[in-house]
Amino acid sequence: MRFWLRSRKRNTRHDFGYVVGVTMIQDLLEKYREGEISLEDAEKSLLHLLYEQGEDFLLDLHRNRRLGFPEVVLAEGKTTEQVITIVGNFLKTLNRAFVSSVDQEKEQLLRQRYSHAMITMAGRLMVIKTEEVRSDVEGVVGIITAGTADVPYAEECGLMLQEVGAEVLRAYDFGVSGVHRPFLGIQHTERADILVVFAGMDGILPTMIASLTDKPLIAVPTPIGYGFRGGGETALSVMLQSCVPGILVVNIGNSIGAAAAAVRLLRALHRSRNEDSLPA
Repeated sequence: MRFWLRSRKRNTRHDFGYVVGVTMIQDLLEKYREGEISLEDAEKSLLHLLYEQGEDFLLDLHRNRRLGFPEVVLAEGKTTEQVITIVGNFLKTLNRAFVSSVDQEKEQLLRQRYSHAMITMAGRLMVIKTEEVRSDVEGVVGIITAGTADVPYAEECGLMLQEVGAEVLRAYDFGVSGVHRPFLGIQHTERADILVVFAGMDGILPTMIASLTDKPLIAVPTPIGYGFRGGGETALSVMLQSCVPGILVVNIGNSIGAAAAAVRLLRALHRSRNEDSLPA
């Protein structure tokens, strides 16, 4: 906790939510030091301040402030009632909820339950908001897909990035079945600080693009393919075995993880640019 407070000070001078959170923690620790509250009460209050606890879940309300990327609720494996309850807690506290791996049944019931809210869906990612939420990520991310079948995964990543504040440039269906097509994809995303490349089948597109640019590149294998080692296994193996050094590879279909990696890189770039602009 002490490290987190120190590491966040430099870049959160104007983050009102962060300042309020730190002040509340300091007040709580001061009360404990003065003997006004017991250790048990301090622990309970600290848990309540940082997390929202339900019967079978513990929501990380400060993850966005701590990591710069919000918690995303995985709908798969949870009952519809659990997902609805968790979303309600996020909306009550943060005015926004992210839910991934949403099937048709859960989508329909979530839309019914939160019909008053703003709902956006891309692929199987759903964003539910009761009001617009300020986002502080700066930078441009280029998203390139090898084929049209990869687009749902790319759209999840794009929606996630836009919600946290990044600008997204899209270039879809620029795979290697025509050797000239990847070059066109690079042209479409020329302004991007970072590239996220989605590919199934042979999974070679990220390697080809990474060999032509010095931009940070995140490779996402998609579960598109058939027969021997289909379903993204070949794509993942090819990306991991790339001859081009420095490619960041996430798991099959992990569009949320790709967005999170892009945000970490964008924040690092933003900090570096700010430091370079300071007078010597």
